Amino acid sequence: MDPNRLWAKSKRDDEIATLSMYLPGHLEDAYLAGGRVLQATGDDQLDALGLSLAAYRSRLRRCVLLAAAVHDIGKANDHFHGMICGSRNVQQNPQGLRHEWASVLMLQSLKPWLLPAVGMNETDFAIVEWAVSGHHPAHNHASPPDGSSNDGAGPDILFHLGHADFTAVLTWLSKTLGLGTPPIVQSAKMALFGSGSVFTELASWFRTARRVWEEKVRKSSDAKLVAAVKNCLIAADVAGSALPKEMPNNAAKWDWITDSFDKKPDPGDLQKVVDHRLDGGMPRPFQTAVAASCDSVTFVKAGCGSGKTLAAYLWAATNYPTRRLYFCYPTTGTATEGFKDYLFEPNDELGDLGAKLFHSRRAVDFEIILNTGADSRSQEADVVTRLESLEAWATPVVACTVDTVLGIVQNNKRGLFGWPALAQSAFIFDEIHAFDDRLFGALLRFLSDLPGLPCLLMTASLPKAREDALREVLKNSRNIDLKPVAGPTDLEKLPRYHRATVADNDPLELIAETVNAGGKVLWVCNTVKRVMDAARRAESQGLKPLIYHSRYKYVHRVKRHKAVIEAFDPKECKGQLAITSQVCEMSLDLKGCTLLATDAAPVPSIIQRLGRLNRQAKVGDATKPFVVIEIEDYLPYADQKRAPDPANWPDQTKGWLDRLPVAGISQKHLADAWEHGGEIWDYRKFLTSAWLDGGPKTTVKELRESSPGITVLMREDVARLKKPGDVGKYTLPMPEPPRKSNWRSWARHKGIPIAETGTITYDEMRGAEWRK
Repeated sequence: MDPNRLWAKSKRDDEIATLSMYLPGHLEDAYLAGGRVLQATGDDQLDALGLSLAAYRSRLRRCVLLAAAVHDIGKANDHFHGMICGSRNVQQNPQGLRHEWASVLMLQSLKPWLLPAVGMNETDFAIVEWAVSGHHPAHNHASPPDGSSNDGAGPDILFHLGHADFTAVLTWLSKTLGLGTPPIVQSAKMALFGSGSVFTELASWFRTARRVWEEKVRKSSDAKLVAAVKNCLIAADVAGSALPKEMPNNAAKWDWITDSFDKKPDPGDLQKVVDHRLDGGMPRPFQTAVAASCDSVTFVKAGCGSGKTLAAYLWAATNYPTRRLYFCYPTTGTATEGFKDYLFEPNDELGDLGAKLFHSRRAVDFEIILNTGADSRSQEADVVTRLESLEAWATPVVACTVDTVLGIVQNNKRGLFGWPALAQSAFIFDEIHAFDDRLFGALLRFLSDLPGLPCLLMTASLPKAREDALREVLKNSRNIDLKPVAGPTDLEKLPRYHRATVADNDPLELIAETVNAGGKVLWVCNTVKRVMDAARRAESQGLKPLIYHSRYKYVHRVKRHKAVIEAFDPKECKGQLAITSQVCEMSLDLKGCTLLATDAAPVPSIIQRLGRLNRQAKVGDATKPFVVIEIEDYLPYADQKRAPDPANWPDQTKGWLDRLPVAGISQKHLADAWEHGGEIWDYRKFLTSAWLDGGPKTTVKELRESSPGITVLMREDVARLKKPGDVGKYTLPMPEPPRKSNWRSWARHKGIPIAETGTITYDEMRGAEWRK
């Protein structure tokens, strides 16, 4: 790499340098990409946020374009230059200041010249600064930085303001933004520590920025403009770094952006999905009632097996037939099943329609140009996320985990990268009762602050406290009087279950008896350890259980999932036992389950587990038994032991079971006993949003209540990673490693720790365990 140029991106030794790798070229790329994103989605973004087009269209455009044009000027410094060119040992001499904060400092001297680009609006210039400072949000990026972790960075930092490439940037800005003659600036050093250092200057800047936020922005609609500008800049930067290989220097290279956002369902596509699933039949009155809802938020409360998914597609086909659709599931397993069951049927009547809806790809092959070295570790880890986000821009229907959408509320990257496409979409949130407090709070905030986005919410049951919170938020933000659409009465009241008891709190004898008689048993344990212990006990009794939990490589987890479903096919007459963890709760469509044994768990989890039992019950059918096993530890629900008041979850579960009849239990019994359990829940403390409340501060917060764990790659799988999408196939979710493993020192692949050979015992049928 030429050390005499200012680089924005790294270059491999065998790679030909392009204009886009240099700082002037990258800024122009981001500016042009931002213009295309605004052209395709700018009005949609404002509509989604409930902002007036007349009042905000020009302001959004001016802020985003200026931010895109200057967002990386801070890369013109000796720390970044040394890192990108390989002359700075980033392990011994890390960068003392991230480039986005260097950009903020440079903007202070350029502000009088740049102000006309935002119509001389001081507040809008502040918004541009806040977007620039936050365009690389991450958990480990302090906002603003305080210099406390800069050991080894050196005493000062040199800003290359007098460099020929920086002069070229100023000349381009003058011409592009219609500004006056560029100011004459000189390269300058600033101290990293002490009086007048970069960090004291940033602290002063932040005090002023926070005052502007509190006095002029936070309580006005401009707060939403801040969120839109921040996300649109991130989209412009991501898109500006995605270079079509076929035409890297052709003006038409940006057509892919507008073409991508144009890819939405064609008229009639979603109805074809509905018609295919109906197979000549008619929708149930319940499904028709869902589709007939004209509110911007529709709430469906119906039990398992009632046809909620078909109702959801009918809702979308009726109300939003040409709007991009996000079908959001609680887990990756449910997302995979939803995709497979409703749209991926290549050999069936649906033909190519499903593939078109879920896998509409651009014709252009993209190459993501990334930095290398210490500054880019988080960016390297984002490669797959960025690629998937760009693909989602061009995908008419997206099946995903709920994190992909609600992540935006807490500045999680998938949500940020996908924002322009989200602003064009309708949303289906399935199984919302499974959301923890943080996730449900994020859902409430999404519904409240994005009133222009239509949403369908679905669940089998919901505690009264949460339903009341949902009702209050929708009334205040959208003026909607919440009226849940109930499931079919005949199915909701159909007797499906009866509770059985076992001696010594041990279900194994009943399980063996059922399997040997040709029955199909699902045994659900709360942890992987309990799954493995139960499997060993069952095997000691001559049973051959199928094991399924979360601790598989994805390529094998898919196979295990399929094996369990096929084993429970009613056409398979032999007895079968599957022992699973809670992964079964929302992704296993078991049609032939005749006995459920389950560890005691929070009520929503048990309701979901019961949804696997007797799913195809009809009037006159015998009910099926379930057994609830008392447990001594509360993992993985230990953090919920003390909440919510007035009782911990084991007491709530016991009270709920006591309120159920012993026999003839219907899904309505399950829901009614739970919804009238007296839960108290103060939802307001979960309504915070890093995205909407941050203003000059850009931080990343957890979307879910985290549990200790780590995602790793096994050393032997690293050689299998030929392309970015391969990483997801072989990553392995694990609990925290034993302390003696010293795992924090392991080598990493794109930020993912590599478990060294011998640290994990793995079998594709049984899963993974840390080797003792």
